[in-house]
Amino acid sequence: MPHSVEEHLRLQAVEYDRIIRTFIPGYDEILREIVKWLGSTLRSGGFVIDLGGGTGSLAEAIVKGFPGAKLEIRDTDGKMLDVARQRLSEFGSRVQLSATSFYEPLPQCDAVVATLALHHVDDMAKKTRIYRNIFQALGSPGIFLNGDCTMSQQKTVQESELRVWSDFMKSQGMSDEEVKKHFAEWDEEDTYFSLSEEFSALHAAGFQEPECFWKNGPMAIYGGLKK
Repeated sequence: MPHSVEEHLRLQAVEYDRIIRTFIPGYDEILREIVKWLGSTLRSGGFVIDLGGGTGSLAEAIVKGFPGAKLEIRDTDGKMLDVARQRLSEFGSRVQLSATSFYEPLPQCDAVVATLALHHVDDMAKKTRIYRNIFQALGSPGIFLNGDCTMSQQKTVQESELRVWSDFMKSQGMSDEEVKKHFAEWDEEDTYFSLSEEFSALHAAGFQEPECFWKNGPMAIYGGLKK
């Protein structure tokens, strides 16, 4: 079923790049770290798939950081893809846009990335199937990097993670009431698993040594290498 950022976040697609930086602590750092870790395996002329690539902010960072690379964005939100199409037009045939869901099989590739997209998958069995598709599509060496929110199952840690998140949003000018309202709205559609649950799913999908590459409160970059 197509996902709509405009309905979920109550914002226009063209406003996403500005507003997401007021919601997500370390958003720009997530993009930079994903690009950095891609450099550990991505060969010259490599092919990257961006799941739920939205407005193309991560895709732009990747094709700029790896001039020989090609990339495909897969997203079911047509309005976000329209923004990405305009943003990435200068890169011509190096970037392809596909109105395709997370669940479809992937073509052979050198890397798969995602940012703030896979938390829309509400069932770990479904997520494991996505991870298995990713593992099977990756060449060797290959890498999967997912920048997203995780939430500890331990109450004390979870409270600390939520405090980091809410304090950041308040530092962007939001009131306590506004922060609570956003969390309540997102809770209707988003599902945040713990890193341990994510690692178990990644291992079941074929990644022998799942890894956390970066973390800031509840935000993390995790995934794995295919050797």
